[in-house]
Amino acid sequence: MVDLNSLLYPRSIAVVGASTQPDKVGGMPIRLLRELGYAGRVYPVNPSAAEVQGLRAYGSLADIGEPVDLAIVAVPASASQDVMAQLAGNGTRAAVVFTSGFAEAGEGGVRMQDMLARSARDAGVTLLGPNCLGAMNLRERMFATFSPIPLSGVPPVGEVGLVSQSGAFGAYAYALAREAGLGLSHWVTTGNEAGLQVADVIAWLANDPNTRVILAYIEGCRDGARLRQALAAARAAGKPVVVTKVGTTAAGARSAQSHTASLTGEDAVYQVVFDAYGVHRAHTLEEFFRLGYVLSRGRRPATSQRAAGADGGAATPLAIVTVSGGVGIMMADRAEQLGLPLPPMPDDAAEALRTAIPFASTANPIDVTGQVVAQPRVFMDALAGVARSGAYGCVAAFLAGGANAPRLWPELQQTIGALSEDANAAPLLLAGIVDDDKRAWLEARGCLVFREPGHAVEAVATLARAAALGAGPCTSSGTEPRRDGLVRELPAEATALSEYEAMRLLADAGVPVAPHGLARDADEAVRIAEGLGYPVVVKLCSREILHKSDVGGVALNLADAQAVREAFARMAQAIALARTESGAPVPFEGVLVARMVRGWGEVMVGVRRDPVFGLVALAGIGGTAVEIFRQTACGLAPLSRAQARAMLRDSRAAALCEGHRGNPEVDLDAAAQVLATVSQLAADLGERLDTLEINPFIVTAQGLVAADAVVTLRADRCSAS
Repeated sequence: MVDLNSLLYPRSIAVVGASTQPDKVGGMPIRLLRELGYAGRVYPVNPSAAEVQGLRAYGSLADIGEPVDLAIVAVPASASQDVMAQLAGNGTRAAVVFTSGFAEAGEGGVRMQDMLARSARDAGVTLLGPNCLGAMNLRERMFATFSPIPLSGVPPVGEVGLVSQSGAFGAYAYALAREAGLGLSHWVTTGNEAGLQVADVIAWLANDPNTRVILAYIEGCRDGARLRQALAAARAAGKPVVVTKVGTTAAGARSAQSHTASLTGEDAVYQVVFDAYGVHRAHTLEEFFRLGYVLSRGRRPATSQRAAGADGGAATPLAIVTVSGGVGIMMADRAEQLGLPLPPMPDDAAEALRTAIPFASTANPIDVTGQVVAQPRVFMDALAGVARSGAYGCVAAFLAGGANAPRLWPELQQTIGALSEDANAAPLLLAGIVDDDKRAWLEARGCLVFREPGHAVEAVATLARAAALGAGPCTSSGTEPRRDGLVRELPAEATALSEYEAMRLLADAGVPVAPHGLARDADEAVRIAEGLGYPVVVKLCSREILHKSDVGGVALNLADAQAVREAFARMAQAIALARTESGAPVPFEGVLVARMVRGWGEVMVGVRRDPVFGLVALAGIGGTAVEIFRQTACGLAPLSRAQARAMLRDSRAAALCEGHRGNPEVDLDAAAQVLATVSQLAADLGERLDTLEINPFIVTAQGLVAADAVVTLRADRCSAS
């Protein structure tokens, strides 16, 4: 973990390029630090001024005469190297570089940024930026930024850490946090990330005692392992991470080579990573802050109250108490969509409500009706009854505008106050119109408040998920026992395997494959076919031609020797006309002769190398229609059997194994083990592997059988063994 204490808890700050004008980039940090209460020492560095904004100015860092914890750098890009040399000589441990004109400005800027990064590493300086808006520590009143937005007001000090790659987003998010009253611990923008990346800040916040929840805005990631380690650290510390990730581009050029690449876009891979580490993803700014509000202020349902849910807490039983039947139905619909069960009201509480209001609904949602105006105590008793019943993980109440009613508010205060002191009562969330003072009173007692009733239900699901994840290690990839020695030496310069080589690789790893053989002449093809038994499949075998059907290189359902000989002749002729990308003839490697496998469904399984996160496994409905249906799910390889089973279900491929229209049921665990084995084989291939795809796996009464395989390699990597 990178130590950010010098950056975020500096005892002294030098502003290099300090301006006498407070509104300038080099002047604003001094103004903020002085006006907003920073208690440390501030040293303006400006060789042209004796004094800057009432402080003594220094001609250089060396003139200060003592090491400085943090340097704020506001000089032109061309002067950055000289400043970094001064930092090394001064013993400064951290630097915030506001300056633009680096990597975002073209090749020359990229070279300058690389030099800046190397100089910072050599000097042992933690570098934030360049081209960033800076950082803040709200508790220490430390404002290392040139944004004037803190002058309009500072958010309350709290336990939410916010990190953003974008300075503009960071400034806007700061303003929204202030407007929402969301308490911040730290605020960091990473800019071009020549030094610190978002991942480094997340990892540090995971260990910061003043931060409970982490909000992150991400546009992209260069180091997937670094991000995964950071998310794992937050998960281990029990600190929820909320991410807004923008940019959902497709996988790119490799899509022509592999279904596995074209079906797994960049955003899908990020989602897999987020799911693996329990990250809460927000798709809008409103949701970003709402999730931060819920996770930082909400009480999580007790473990004893939460039913075991496969998705990490979505089975938390919920009670909905409402004054409107229509809104209650709306909330119930959202609960069903989120997988939150709505058990009926316990008998004793239901009987008490029916006695008081005979026309009230005691099902769940529990509708006390508009009678609450005349009998407010009945609503409060129903609320307290379900909260204390032990039957629910959370209670969501809709009061419309009732909380502001003079007759209702004292009753609500009494009820909420008592429940907040009862450790056994289920957490309460309120939807309705509540003025600011009453909202603050409710939130201080752990009662979250929402205007939108559906948001209250969504908050329950979020809190339940956070409670289920808790703190501790996270398993993001498979932990099944590995078998050694499965991967033989691969061809050193090859960029692909022939299908025969690929099928042999799968078979050696224990993956079921269609019985087959390699034939180099027609007579041998016939002998193999007769040994396997008709009907058979004949396919062109070549490292150069992976999509065999494009050149007529696939012949199915051949019933006799004559058909096999004719297929061999066609394929020999096709290969004679084929050319490599360089124009050279394609060498003839023979044909693969395989038994025609009969089944009633096709599954596609693949693994591809994502440029950021490494090997990603994919499973889904297979065959020729794979790109049409696009029913796929992905996960980080290697997979455990449980993860593979979940992917088969998420992609709906599991339905092919469950028996339909008279077909027998296939063992889903065995099918999942096949997928897990393929992912483990891919992991064993290591850096050589680019893609490994089996399409189709035929679903048969005996299980999944691989009928076709494509393996592409990275020739510039050492051979796996």
